[in-house]
Amino acid sequence: MSGRAVFTWAEGASAARRAWRDLAAHWRRPLAPAAPLWPLWIALAVLTASVLIPIGLALDEKTARAALRLDPDFIHVFGAISQIGKSHWLFALSLLAVAVGLFRREIVLGPRRRAAWGLVASRGLYFFAVMAFSGIAAQVVKHVVGRARPYLIDLDGPFHFDFFSLKAVEASFPSGHTTTVFAALAALTLLWPRLGPAFLIVALPVAASRIVLGAHYVSDVAGGACLGLASALAVARIFARRRIAFTLAPGAIVPRPRSLKSIGKSQNLTDRR
Repeated sequence: MSGRAVFTWAEGASAARRAWRDLAAHWRRPLAPAAPLWPLWIALAVLTASVLIPIGLALDEKTARAALRLDPDFIHVFGAISQIGKSHWLFALSLLAVAVGLFRREIVLGPRRRAAWGLVASRGLYFFAVMAFSGIAAQVVKHVVGRARPYLIDLDGPFHFDFFSLKAVEASFPSGHTTTVFAALAALTLLWPRLGPAFLIVALPVAASRIVLGAHYVSDVAGGACLGLASALAVARIFARRRIAFTLAPGAIVPRPRSLKSIGKSQNLTDRR
């Protein structure tokens, strides 16, 4: 038997408290040195704007009007694909990973197996944080920009903006589904770089579905993709500087996912101290 069969509510509460103390200890530790990102963020913001504006001018109106003429059966297929971009099931999976990781860490025997399940929990926590950060960021930008949806194109045109609007019909930029799916793509690729192409194969049809369904313009989708990618990287760096799920080499921009080997080394150094 690798562990006990019975795990009471009291033990569960105790495990949750220990997990919270572990996380708090990571969060309070001195930050690892890292290259400043603000010059990169400014450069990327300028580059993104310089790309999105020509895309919008060249493609937004054409694709929006073309989407209105698509076959209903074709639209129905992409309606199903679009559901992948909803965040609720991704939140559920990340919380499940955290819960299972913490539970298994408490009942298994041996420091290596405990570390392995702790790593599962920390990665689930990272994914949850990316989903939350990207979702909040997308909602803030949506309502600050206040861009009218494509189905209002005949009424308002493709470039109608009502800044600081709370109306859903004026929340086109950026695409929330695309932000979510590209944030998930980037987060999973940072954790498992070799699987990046496979994750991209899933993300691209979801992004395309938002145009096919007439919910967003091409530039909305491109903006959502950029926001999702940036969100995953920003949260990864925040976690890496506290050695949660990632590590960050001095002067590096992109963090590396933590492994059992790196966790074992850090534990050995702690024990020696």
